[in-house]
Amino acid sequence: MKRAVVVFLDSNPDQIKLFKCLYASFEYIKSRDTSLVVFGEASVMKWVPKNCIKVPVQLEDDPAIYSEYPYIYSLSSLTKKEASILLHFDWILKTDVDTFLTPAWNSFHPTGYTVGKGAYASTKEVKSRIKEISNQFNLRHQGRFNIGSTHYGKPSLLLKVADTATELTKYLLLKEFSINKGAWPSWYYGVCSLYASDIAVNHHVDNISISPNKLDHPSTSPNSIYHHPHIHCWHTDHLFSKFAYLRGDYDNTDPKKLDLNKVHDYCLYNAIATQD
Repeated sequence: MKRAVVVFLDSNPDQIKLFKCLYASFEYIKSRDTSLVVFGEASVMKWVPKNCIKVPVQLEDDPAIYSEYPYIYSLSSLTKKEASILLHFDWILKTDVDTFLTPAWNSFHPTGYTVGKGAYASTKEVKSRIKEISNQFNLRHQGRFNIGSTHYGKPSLLLKVADTATELTKYLLLKEFSINKGAWPSWYYGVCSLYASDIAVNHHVDNISISPNKLDHPSTSPNSIYHHPHIHCWHTDHLFSKFAYLRGDYDNTDPKKLDLNKVHDYCLYNAIATQD
């Protein structure tokens, strides 16, 4: 079996720092079947280690879409011809750079399309609008909401999801939120790509498994790393916080005092390792 963990990396210094944390965890787990595949503009590839698979892509620069909403690149990069490289893998994990892999990844082998848990559809209005957009484009919606940004599945299916989600994100930005940006936690432009991915997954995937204990598990968790293959940094100032890390709050931490069996300490340990 050949697997890939796939991320998009931009030139933002904070994103590069967070990617280094993910890479440190990738090195830590020593997976025998997994490659780390990094999409991004050619200029950022100098930050990507040689044992990763580098996929330089030319990015769109339409100011009406991309400059206002850079999150779309993690989807649109997978619509490029260069993304065909992913078809050489049996399974891929599409995720964000502010994540960590744990040793539990090495025994994580779901047999169907699996996602983490999101938090973008907490109101009836949002759920209703998502279904309205689905119906507008004659797309199936199965009523599965709060699909996380991390997706694990067969490459061909995941690329279909990315293609549909990219087009829907463009539509939402240009039509739904061109004037009124909305307000969180109601209908809000800031999570357009999550709405779009929700619709795309519900349409393309027959059996959707939402598994918050396996994917997108919070970096603040005190639980064992051996129960959670994939960790995501949510918006928090509690340990482990990506915001505290980027501020330098953890710079003087003694790694010997960390319990590497616990998720929050494990994340901190790998973040500290990037400073060596």
